[in-house]
Amino acid sequence: KPSVSLAVSESLNETRGWDAVKIIKEKIAGLIKGGGGGQKTLAAAGGQDAGQLQQVVQAVKELAAG
Repeated sequence: KPSVSLAVSESLNETRGWDAVKIIKEKIAGLIKGGGGGQKTLAAAGGQDAGQLQQVVQAVKELAAG
């Protein structure tokens, strides 16, 4: 079973409005057919489908680039 953790620095949270929980729930958890939660700077998701982990990595890269 896949598990993904995401950390967002306080400065990115403040300057860009990045919220780890929002990113996990909206961009990551669905890809691994799971759910997630946490705090604004640290969140985690667990799921049922490890076949989409490359898409998870790509989604995070796109977020960081954009």
